[in-house]
Amino acid sequence: LDGLGLLGYEAALGRDYPVMFATLYFFSLLGLLMNLIGDVTYTIIDPRIDFENRER
Repeated sequence: LDGLGLLGYEAALGRDYPVMFATLYFFSLLGLLMNLIGDVTYTIIDPRIDFENRER
C-alpha cells in the first residue's frame, strides 16, 4: 500500500487509465469497507442502535 496515492496521481498525469481506474476502484472499496466496519462497531458498542427496525 505504500505509494498507492502517488501511483494513482502519476497514472493520472501520464494518462495511464488502467492503473488510474484500478487505484480508484481500490480506494472506493476501501471506503465502503470502512463504512461497513463503522456501522457494525456502532451496533456492538451501543446495542440500542438497530438498523433493521427503523421507522420512517
